[in-house]
Amino acid sequence: MMILWKLFIASLKMYSRQREALIWNILLPLFMIVLFAFVDFGGLGKIELGVVNQSGEYWLLDSLKHVQTLSIVEGTREEELKFLKLGDRDVVLVIPPESSGARLGELSLFTNDGKPQEGQLAALIIQRVCDDVVLKSIDEKSRIHVRVEHVQSRNLTYIDRLIPGILAMSIMQTGIFGVAFGFVGLKKRGILRRLWVTPINPNDFIIAQVATRLIVLVIQIVIMIGCGILFFDLHFVGSFLDLFLVGILGGIVFLAIGFAISGISKSEDQVAPIANLITLPMILLGGVFFSRSSLPGIVHTITDVFPLTYLADGLRTIAIDGATLGDVVPQLAGLLVWSIISIILAVKMFRWE
Repeated sequence: MMILWKLFIASLKMYSRQREALIWNILLPLFMIVLFAFVDFGGLGKIELGVVNQSGEYWLLDSLKHVQTLSIVEGTREEELKFLKLGDRDVVLVIPPESSGARLGELSLFTNDGKPQEGQLAALIIQRVCDDVVLKSIDEKSRIHVRVEHVQSRNLTYIDRLIPGILAMSIMQTGIFGVAFGFVGLKKRGILRRLWVTPINPNDFIIAQVATRLIVLVIQIVIMIGCGILFFDLHFVGSFLDLFLVGILGGIVFLAIGFAISGISKSEDQVAPIANLITLPMILLGGVFFSRSSLPGIVHTITDVFPLTYLADGLRTIAIDGATLGDVVPQLAGLLVWSIISIILAVKMFRWE
């Protein structure tokens, strides 16, 4: 244990002396947050409309789906109102069970009190669609009234969703690029091979390197979430302990992938294309910068199983929704499966020379 502890301290010193690694893992993610903070992505785009269809009929819902301004999600009344209060919905439309054809009577539209533009526009669109349907109907024409109710919601900004995503991306970059480039360099200089002729157990060296990067991961979480709270009004309501546990599990996944890449790469020139081939699709499609809700069906299904998607969703749910570990079981299960797969790949692919 004493040897392992000394190796860990030596590994920390080695890592801290790599200025480019510190810039890449700490300062670059912070710079990206600052950069995106000056870009207003909170403007009026698609309106997130939750629909509670208690009528069993779909004529109104089918008509609303043709409106490109609306992004429609169906659910129960309890679920959709919960999402509205959390800020995940702009408006929620409740279609009562007594509806029949054009004689729908009264609809209830619950709007986000902090997004008056979206609420007013949604009310106008829904009222217009209802009027058009009634006018075209051959049944008795009675105007459908949309009753608007305002709900006080916890309005999340773009920066609230961005910071956990950037944090997840930073953990991935630290694991994959840090390990892959570092260990390929050590192999190329013959350092790993020389460990075999010393009294040091080479596996202890690996453990010390992994522990070092997990410590850096924890520092990343503290710095990025702390800066988000202090300077960007991040609505952090979760538990730091839960955030650490999810982040560490995600870090294990990407560290193992980094070891696998270092095993099949003979030089630093081979690391970059392989690592980018793995990371770029996850960065662009894994929900780091933007919501995955607008992705086509098959692409959305594929991105559901990305390890970065599990990590980003887990961190974001804990940070801004106040979820506990029990609430992110699907994300934990996904990361656990990926950790097993990536560790097996790392063991099979890693080479000391």
